[in-house]
Amino acid sequence: MTAVHAEGRPDIPAELVFDYDMYWDDRIAEDPHEGWLALRAETPDVFYTPRNGGHWVAVGTDAITTILRTPSTFSNSNQLIPKRDAMPRMIPESLDPPEHLLYRRLMMTYFEPKAIAHLRTQAEQMVDSLIAEVRDKGECEFGWSIARPMPVKVFMQFVGFPLERFEDFVGMIDAYFGGRTPETAAPILAAIDDLIEEKKRHDAGDIFSRLVRAEFQGRLLTHEELQSMGFLLFLAGLDTVTTGMAYGIRHLARFPEHREELRRSPELIPNAVEELLRAYTYTSVSRLITWDIELCGVPMKAGDMVLPLLAFVGRDGSLNEHPDQVDFHREKRTHFAFGSGGYTCLGRHLAKLELNVLYERWLAQMPTFRLDESKQVGRV
Repeated sequence: MTAVHAEGRPDIPAELVFDYDMYWDDRIAEDPHEGWLALRAETPDVFYTPRNGGHWVAVGTDAITTILRTPSTFSNSNQLIPKRDAMPRMIPESLDPPEHLLYRRLMMTYFEPKAIAHLRTQAEQMVDSLIAEVRDKGECEFGWSIARPMPVKVFMQFVGFPLERFEDFVGMIDAYFGGRTPETAAPILAAIDDLIEEKKRHDAGDIFSRLVRAEFQGRLLTHEELQSMGFLLFLAGLDTVTTGMAYGIRHLARFPEHREELRRSPELIPNAVEELLRAYTYTSVSRLITWDIELCGVPMKAGDMVLPLLAFVGRDGSLNEHPDQVDFHREKRTHFAFGSGGYTCLGRHLAKLELNVLYERWLAQMPTFRLDESKQVGRV
């Protein structure tokens, strides 16, 4: 990798500046994980890129862990790169302690394993229905046919989003992640406003019906608080699990020995869920540095943004033996697919439930499948 200069930042040594675009870097266009491994081989644990307004990138496990577990220094109040100050909040994700924990405790009860156990039957029925639509066609675009509708529709019903607006909501999500601007957020907020009013009129027993009636600090939640929670639920629930499913099934298509192992021993599927999340961690977070500090010997300024690339924790050889090999019998594994510390993903139990159901039903009903190498691979 060719070193570049950080214009306007004479305080950053040239040896810490590298050309990396977190959105459009060619190395991650077709296979992000291979691209990230190539990046890791060429950079220090922490480096600076002038792309996207200029920000720090952490690829070393110690640096990543420090960032996630020190919110007083690495704030959640601004999580977008380039940094934007006019974006809607996402409660509790974009709050710092102690405020964060108060809201998190309120929402945790809706996502505990017992609270979501009833969704397994619903998820099974959804997967079976989607498989039936593609089984006899001989091929499918897995992301659009299975990985997107299954978790999104399950989550929409669980939270209380109207299922008849599935296509509309998916369009809003794509538009938002394509721009991440107040303008692309506006239609989502408008849809949430409608949902809040609907749930106030009619208690459907879903998460949002319960939130509009929940007692918080001796009062009801305000409209602004409900809107902020809804914005988080909308973005987190309608996108992330889809990516995990796509990476998992892609691996099983590429490695038939692993596919057959799970078909012969379906009791290994829970291990496979964790192992594939470790090998193909795909989530990322950004943090705002609140004061001048040093991270792993690298000086950083208050107001700088930093991106910890969570995928590197699962591929760290000091934490996971033979980290680039997928092993469903691995006795000890460490990954940050759902974050770490006080901001660990609230929806992780639901995500794992959906992944378990997908692998169980797909492998039982689609015994052989492979990637169609004749199709062009788009940017990830």
